[in-house]
Amino acid sequence: MRRYLLSLPILLALSSTAVALTGTVDGSSKEAYEKSLKAMADQLSQADKEVFSKGLINLMITRYPPAAGAQGLMLMQFMPAAIEAGPINMNGVAADEIMARGREIAGKNQAENTPVSTVDTNGILACVQKKVTITSPTFEKGDYSLGSRFKVTNNLPYAIAGIWIDYKIKSENRTVSWAEDDVVLAISGGIEPGESRELSASFSSVSVPRDTPLSAKVTLTVRDVADPDKKLVVKAAGGVSGWPQERSSNGCQL
Repeated sequence: MRRYLLSLPILLALSSTAVALTGTVDGSSKEAYEKSLKAMADQLSQADKEVFSKGLINLMITRYPPAAGAQGLMLMQFMPAAIEAGPINMNGVAADEIMARGREIAGKNQAENTPVSTVDTNGILACVQKKVTITSPTFEKGDYSLGSRFKVTNNLPYAIAGIWIDYKIKSENRTVSWAEDDVVLAISGGIEPGESRELSASFSSVSVPRDTPLSAKVTLTVRDVADPDKKLVVKAAGGVSGWPQERSSNGCQL
């Protein structure tokens, strides 16, 4: 679980102003951990919070011992467990290191942007959203993060190895949502044509504060899917770090 899980490596909108952050992650307790991250995030503009969140998630995963040596889709499979272990593995990490990692990821994603082409990405997206559906999303609290469980059904004529989802968390009696972000998930074993599987995502405490009421509703929208070769099908802009940058040739037809 605007971002893995929480959001994993994805295209970001960056602020052009470099921000010198103060503070380090305090993993001595759940409360101290959340307080230290909030103190860092409170120093940032909304655009820089997005960059910070991506850096935080990436460091959580790469510093998680079982993920050592993993790359791309395999690396993202460790995201839920890495987020839960964040207080231990991120203890003592400086705020500037997190921000630097976020900028590094954003720079790579910007470099991977593909030029505008004649491909009808809007049409492909509309088709994918009809063929790959998300139902029954929950909003739940874990030990160190908020997250969601949901069912994904694949009606494409080929298996999907990953999914890129936009999410919004909003209460029925409030005009403004609590959080809006996106998350990329690798799907171990994939989802075959005609198959439905239950997936889960963890949300970063930077993107979704833990005091967000659990009565809020989560809306999940498919942004893109990865084919069996891990190539994005829609690929409207940018890509996912560790996945092939070529657009899938499988396409989508209604």
